[in-house]
Amino acid sequence: MIQKSVSTLPVNVRCVDWSNWCYRGEGKTGLVITNNNGLALKLRKGKAKDEYLQLYARNLKYVQICIAPIFGPYLCYGQIAKLDAGFASSIVATTQKRRLSMRDSNVDSTCPYALLMPDACALSGHDDVITVEIKPKASLRTGNNREAPLLCCRFCSNIEQRHAEGSIPSRTRYCPRDFFSSKRGRVAKAIQALFEEPLSYMTVHRQNERILDEESDKLGNLFSSGGFSSRNELTAVIVKILLSSSSSPNRRNILQVIEEAQRINLLSIPELCLIYDKFNQKGLDVDLEIANWLAGESTLDNEYLDLLDLIIKFSISVIAQDISIMISISPVSDHKLPQVYLRGKSFSYRLSIVDLDFKSVKKLPTYLLQERKLLVN
Repeated sequence: MIQKSVSTLPVNVRCVDWSNWCYRGEGKTGLVITNNNGLALKLRKGKAKDEYLQLYARNLKYVQICIAPIFGPYLCYGQIAKLDAGFASSIVATTQKRRLSMRDSNVDSTCPYALLMPDACALSGHDDVITVEIKPKASLRTGNNREAPLLCCRFCSNIEQRHAEGSIPSRTRYCPRDFFSSKRGRVAKAIQALFEEPLSYMTVHRQNERILDEESDKLGNLFSSGGFSSRNELTAVIVKILLSSSSSPNRRNILQVIEEAQRINLLSIPELCLIYDKFNQKGLDVDLEIANWLAGESTLDNEYLDLLDLIIKFSISVIAQDISIMISISPVSDHKLPQVYLRGKSFSYRLSIVDLDFKSVKKLPTYLLQERKLLVN
């Protein structure tokens, strides 16, 4: 069973001064705003079925117990914060113009809580900071890493399918197998492919301005007035940072840490669905049983605890396949931060992993349908 031995992330509620916040970005489940004090706030999107404080507390406990032991020094999470009345509505109104046109899910203005965390894009004391966010997805060929019936990896198969259906305008040369290879040339090839066609897998910020995403490309301005001479130089710096093992106690780079987490699940989707069905047949809600286990209140016998362990490992794998890597870089040397060197120049940086919220195991039947669709096509 996964050990519940780490106690590094507090689960508490605190009030915050809500002045001077601005839009940073968003995903399917949350909208992120930041302030000038190096803080970020993730507001919830969509309605929650659970009580909000209970939902956030479970997510934090899950990260503390299941995720923190794996990602350790790279982890960027936070604590529960109490929102002032009407804050969510007012911040959405003031940031609406900066939101991407494809983001059609509204922030839940009735939710009285949010997730407060360090701003992964900020480097204290540095004025010209470039932050590259990469959502690398998975290098696995199927949901079961012991099988490889696809001619290419899951990501590439999915891109081909979405392009054929017309849901994305173009393909991308990016492949997670290059990105996770830990070979300098292949990692650089993956980064360059994302620069050329970022889709929803890369964004670049300069300070608080987004200069590259799926809808716009102002990256050229960086090379004419920033600390980087070319896109090739920026790529080389990113590759050096990703392949550095200086922040890891076991001397593995961040790509190796993520890929190991993606492969923690050893069962196929059909095998996991059988376990899920076994819980359902006994009248057990798998998500609730995970919450009870996290709280130290599980009443399951040893057989079902072992099955729950397999389910939890699957959930960790799913999260690892959907995380974002945040790389904040300054062209100014700073001995307080990790550094990489390229052709006589030093670059200070911070490397973080975000988007670590618990993924409901109730999506297993959906994952099975997606798996079958990929294999058929």
